[in-house]
Amino acid sequence: MIEAIAYDEDSRHLRVYLTNGQRREYEGVPKGIVVGLTMAESPGIFYMKAIRGKYPPRP
Repeated sequence: MIEAIAYDEDSRHLRVYLTNGQRREYEGVPKGIVVGLTMAESPGIFYMKAIRGKYPPRP
């Protein structure tokens, strides 16, 4: 599901690259959430529960 991520700590902007070629961008994501995503046993499940729908998408 998740191929890669990019995070800007200053702006708290998270970019998630999916294995299907899509990209999702979110604003206001705390660093702790990103750390949790990178350390999760299943990043896809963590993303679905802790990020998607919880932070505003960036157009």
